[in-house]
Amino acid sequence: MNKYLRVLPILTIVVFLPSCSARINAQLVQNGSGSVQLQAGLEPNMIALIRSFSSLSGAQSGSVLDAAALNRSLTSARGIASSALRNAGQERIEGTIGISRISDLLNSGVNRFVQYEAGASSGRLAIHLNRSIAPQLLTQIYPEAVDYISALMAPAATGEALSKADYLVLVESVYGKPLAAEIAASRVTATITMPGTVKSVKGGTYSGREARFDIALVDLLVLEQPLNYEIMW
Repeated sequence: MNKYLRVLPILTIVVFLPSCSARINAQLVQNGSGSVQLQAGLEPNMIALIRSFSSLSGAQSGSVLDAAALNRSLTSARGIASSALRNAGQERIEGTIGISRISDLLNSGVNRFVQYEAGASSGRLAIHLNRSIAPQLLTQIYPEAVDYISALMAPAATGEALSKADYLVLVESVYGKPLAAEIAASRVTATITMPGTVKSVKGGTYSGREARFDIALVDLLVLEQPLNYEIMW
């Protein structure tokens, strides 16, 4: 079990990390480049659990969300030009990630996480995530992340066919009700500013050039149904 008890500075991006809330503000230009402002942090019961793992495995105490390690991982990933994350408190990170070409972002082979099409004055951005793509995404960013999140039994890493209700019951039976409640309450919010006025959004809302998404973390962790988001402008 030692490989499951490492304290890992993983990304995935924080949105796959159980009991972690995140806020994302992105700006995209017509050529597919852009920037992402990220704020994310672990919740108290997850912090306590990770530190108990660290104690059991004899690891040195330290930050779970290590900004320097995340910057190294992100800058080696496809479609990412730069990463300037920093630690901003106990188990919290914030900062800016530069996107060189969003159509390349973490895409590999036939399983495409992001699709981007843009003409002179219109375009389309689509994001697709399912239980086949998620483990590949985790492995590409930080291979050990799959082992870590598997220890927390998230289908995004294991590929196991669990419902959201069954997953939360499983977490509660192994790690207790407070942690399960944290995961159930955690959310990821994202605002994306597009190159032009948004005409339609799938899976969110929009106003002017902004598309907004509010996603329950358990939906990302379990992927009971594939997640499909689309912005047309």
